[in-house]
Amino acid sequence: MINSPEILKILESAPLFLGIPNQLLAKQISESRTQPLPAGQILLVPGQSNNTIYIILSGRLRIQSQESTDEVIAILGEGECVGEMSMLGNEPVSAFVVAATDCNLLAIDHATMWELINNSHAAAHNMLNILTRRIRQTNVIASENLEHQQGFSGSSIVDELTGLYNQRWTQQKFERHLRRGIVGNKTSCLLLIEMDHLKEFTKRHGQLGSDQALRDIAYASLSCLRPDDQAGRHSDEKFAIFLPNTSLNDACNAADRLRTYVSRSLVVLPSGDALPSITVSIGVSQARSEDTLVSLFDRAEDALQLAKDNGGNCIETAQ
Repeated sequence: MINSPEILKILESAPLFLGIPNQLLAKQISESRTQPLPAGQILLVPGQSNNTIYIILSGRLRIQSQESTDEVIAILGEGECVGEMSMLGNEPVSAFVVAATDCNLLAIDHATMWELINNSHAAAHNMLNILTRRIRQTNVIASENLEHQQGFSGSSIVDELTGLYNQRWTQQKFERHLRRGIVGNKTSCLLLIEMDHLKEFTKRHGQLGSDQALRDIAYASLSCLRPDDQAGRHSDEKFAIFLPNTSLNDACNAADRLRTYVSRSLVVLPSGDALPSITVSIGVSQARSEDTLVSLFDRAEDALQLAKDNGGNCIETAQ
């Protein structure tokens, strides 16, 4: 039976269980089981049937199209789930799921998951958001594969450290969303995020510590996204989020939620050792009718620099 306070604490902040009352969550998953998965072991194989959704309690999973490959579709970390599309759709698994590190998973069967969805509007809403994001990611990958087959660039679109899309993908995707918003006369905004004092953090806690901190920022970014928002790793130190159909005020509110989420989270190494919390600075720019992606990013860069100059852990908007 699942009654561990540590497990329930992880589940409370997991995207699938956000907003679900603790008592209901504990009751619904009380008969679920935990499952260790050593690094390198395969959890799911394309073509197999699956009636279980797995929540990552610790470690990371790789999603990949082939059993042995350097090309990953996504990397998932603590609190994220796998198996939901095959379980809910009653369809065979479509990709390999492999343990990138030693993992501990929570396995929730089909009946228990459906009971939770039926008893909680929040669970249904969360699952819809997750499925929307998965379908969107699948469409992007299909488009990339088609380009590759037709002779276009076929390099990986996923940043392996954070699991977010890489700079190449964000440039292409953001450009499309920017043009679409301008043509449709819809307001859009860009967030540019940078960890405060990254070099000092690395000196104090090593590369492993700074890598985990960057992964935590990436996870926080995904946790705060709406279905149509787009996030990616802009550079080694920066992350970018494009918010379509969003006013400057709403973008600032979203940025503040992200800033607060990061500042209240501990950086926990795979060994279980906790490092000090981190903070981020965020620059916000609103798209204009005459904007190019370069000019939109330039203003966000200026706002980000102003936030850093003001001491960090704050948000500034482009003038």
